Amino acid sequence: MLNDQQLRDAYADALTTRTDEITDAATAAIVLRTLPTPRLANRPTVVCLCGSTRFWDELAEANLRETVAGRIVLAPAGNTKQSHPLWNDPQRADEIKQQLGALHRQKIHAADEVLVVNTDGYIGDSTRAEIRLAHELGRPVRYTDPLGYAVILTRPDLDPVRLGPFAESHAAHDFAQGLRRQMSYTAHVDGTVVDVGDYRPELDHRDAYLPTDPYALATAMDDDEHGDGTGRNFPDLYARLVAQRGYDAADLWGRACAAYDYMHSSEDEDEDEDE
Repeated sequence: MLNDQQLRDAYADALTTRTDEITDAATAAIVLRTLPTPRLANRPTVVCLCGSTRFWDELAEANLRETVAGRIVLAPAGNTKQSHPLWNDPQRADEIKQQLGALHRQKIHAADEVLVVNTDGYIGDSTRAEIRLAHELGRPVRYTDPLGYAVILTRPDLDPVRLGPFAESHAAHDFAQGLRRQMSYTAHVDGTVVDVGDYRPELDHRDAYLPTDPYALATAMDDDEHGDGTGRNFPDLYARLVAQRGYDAADLWGRACAAYDYMHSSEDEDEDEDE
């Protein structure tokens, strides 16, 4: 395995080779971009802030604290959740959001490390993707708040299923126990083991807790993976609801099913008219 300096030397050598070897130079350039930027003597550490702009004040606080600690801070450039003349037009707003996202990914490339502002444990999809990029680039990742816990279902010959995050250990263990009980009544892959571990935001997680409003739960039913008899879809919505609500789950599920039927009744009527 080549070290960083050897990879840089390979890149320089590739640039001086014959034209028919230009592909080697291009490949070396791609590899070089994943390496940490060489540190100048006495240069402060460069830290890139990541996190949802819903925590704009918390991002500003983290920026201040990191700066006072003697670090160079690369932070999100703008809060598109707040009104501004630059993105009042919806189409322009989407373009700017894409541009800012691409620019922020380059900031991660340029940084020595990443600090995630995960207030109350919240990490959204965009931030999770940025964390994944930081890990791919080998950048150390820190967090302002504890990461919490995850319920992990290990299944033979299949990818594990991770649910979370849970702020407290006891909440994760209670949820895991609820899923274990539900396995006695719901199809699941033989050999499935339910355990509790650390929440790892660079990995995909399903939401553990479901909405308790019947109409919101009915809406979630449309996205629920249908069972095929193999138990691969465990834990489905109902299993998670039981783990979350216990004996109250049956009543809430019944009301959600009624709401689902009502919400889709107009579609059935339209199909009857077409026939």
